[in-house]
Amino acid sequence: MGCTLNMDRWTVFLLLLVVGHFPGVGWATPRQLVEFSAEVTRSDATHPELPSSGMMYVGHDGIRTESHQNNQPVWMIFKPDSKRVWTVFPKQQAYMERAGLSLEWPPLPEDENSPCRNKKFRCKKMGNANFDNRSTVHWSVDFVDEKGESPYAQLWVDPRLNIAIRETYADGLTVEMHHIREGSQPAHLFELPSGYQKVVLPAPPPPSGGATK
Repeated sequence: MGCTLNMDRWTVFLLLLVVGHFPGVGWATPRQLVEFSAEVTRSDATHPELPSSGMMYVGHDGIRTESHQNNQPVWMIFKPDSKRVWTVFPKQQAYMERAGLSLEWPPLPEDENSPCRNKKFRCKKMGNANFDNRSTVHWSVDFVDEKGESPYAQLWVDPRLNIAIRETYADGLTVEMHHIREGSQPAHLFELPSGYQKVVLPAPPPPSGGATK
């Protein structure tokens, strides 16, 4: 039985670069998937010297992200139908594979499985707004604890794409999608390049000090 690939934050860019704020939150695949490509940028006010950018492609054949890690290009290809994820290293012409993972879409504030339904978060619809020439719904999210409410995030949700295309967090993180282009995505984007070698990570060593029979 496959496990769910738990995503963090509220966008698919979390597939790329973001470290989790909502661990364990499941995603639901949208009923009507709109195919598109976008440039995704990430900046952190606490580390202004480390801005980053990448690409994302969403199609009926899968989802692909492209980024740089340690100055090396890295692609991730998600294949929902076969529950596989490929991490591709084009410079080395190599890839790693993880099987048995189901990819789902991030819940929006009004969804039944949204963190907004949790008593730890309070979400307020702020109204309609334009971002990157697209119509969005602006949401404000506060964190609730015994001390009261504190600002957590601002989200700009694109209702046509069923995803937040801009996110700002109280800790200084900003994630944005730009140059969004709707349209069919080529099937080859979601397949492994020919001739690439599969890399298998060695199994971790057994824990030391264990009892033996």
